[in-house]
Amino acid sequence: MSAGFLWVGTLSSGLQADSPLETQMNKMRRSFKELKKAMEAPVEADKQKYLGWVADLKKASEEAKTMEPEKAEKVPADQQKAFLEGYRSKMEESIELTDELGKAIEAGKWTEAKALIGQINQVQREGHSKYRGKEH
Repeated sequence: MSAGFLWVGTLSSGLQADSPLETQMNKMRRSFKELKKAMEAPVEADKQKYLGWVADLKKASEEAKTMEPEKAEKVPADQQKAFLEGYRSKMEESIELTDELGKAIEAGKWTEAKALIGQINQVQREGHSKYRGKEH
């Protein structure tokens, strides 16, 4: 992997740069970034492109949901089950919001789509602070 592709947060996140979970999180980040930028001034003609990003975001989210954050290794054994259930619940919340975003985009409800982008962003922040580390 060349240094040009190394995401700055990867080193301090506690995730290995090439871990399967990090790969999925990077896919999610890229799709969400495109959606967030697009929803600032959505164009009806680009709806299919937006829906493609929604599909990519959902697929990566579903993959990530099945994985365990490396931070789980640091959680006491008696708390690991609750930690992983919380992680998967937060990922499911993100997936459900992503589904709603897709429906809003499909219907051309741009104001609703923008609001959902904000909600997804909030869920991501909450998830990262609890399951990834305070660096994010």
